[in-house]
Amino acid sequence: MAEHHNRLEPFLLLARATKGAAAAKVVMDATAANGVYTFSELMDLPNIKELESDPALKKHHTLLTLFAYGTLADYAAAPDNYPPLTPTQQEKLKHLTLVSLALKHRRLPYAQLSAALQVGSTRELEGLIIDVIYADLLGGKMHHHEQVFHVDWVNGRDLSKSDLVEVKTGLETWCKNTETLLAALDQQIADVRAKTMREAEDQAVYQKKQDEAFLFAREQVANRSKGKDKAAESLERFLGSHADYEDEGTDVPMYEPRGMPRPSRSMESIDELSNQRAKKRAKD
Repeated sequence: MAEHHNRLEPFLLLARATKGAAAAKVVMDATAANGVYTFSELMDLPNIKELESDPALKKHHTLLTLFAYGTLADYAAAPDNYPPLTPTQQEKLKHLTLVSLALKHRRLPYAQLSAALQVGSTRELEGLIIDVIYADLLGGKMHHHEQVFHVDWVNGRDLSKSDLVEVKTGLETWCKNTETLLAALDQQIADVRAKTMREAEDQAVYQKKQDEAFLFAREQVANRSKGKDKAAESLERFLGSHADYEDEGTDVPMYEPRGMPRPSRSMESIDELSNQRAKKRAKD
């Protein structure tokens, strides 16, 4: 768009220095010039505005308005309201018409384009689309087999007062949609934070229970280890006492249940008692 503005600059300089028919000639030249597709600055110049009040030159001002805001259909509806168009001006008006369609639709069937641009063949239509793409007015892809043109991007045209109302309405709608989206995102963020806090609390409770269970299990293991150590110590003392008896050649004390002591006897006394009992059985 900056390049298009630069191409308009010479016509702005001429329009500031001319009036009447010369200013009308600037309009004709600007609308036919290669690469000039925006005209609002030219329309705002006082010398150009004066054309609208001149009956002999009013058509030139109307022509400038057509190239700024209109389409080929507007020209075809009332061609007598404009000066006769040169082939170059007609071709440029077709380019601007395609831009207007691309601003409203991202998918443009060839049939719709052919009717709006008044072309009779697919080859002619695709050639015109290529020219508009090379003019850096829009970008997209032509699908020959599907007979459709998909718009990727498009440069804007001059805005009329009615267009400004539509733009304002569109921006207000966009703002409302953005606010709704932001509110929804804020709610989702709040939900995620609350869920994260709940999960953290649950994890803390779970970890506390795990720690308590671990401490309890460690205490149980420690207590069992102490009991085993005491039992091992008692056994060592018992085995040590047994070894002392054997070394001294004395009777080995037998295990006696608590509360039932047994008289201590030597091995010889036990043998004598057994012999006596055997003799008594023999007599009987």
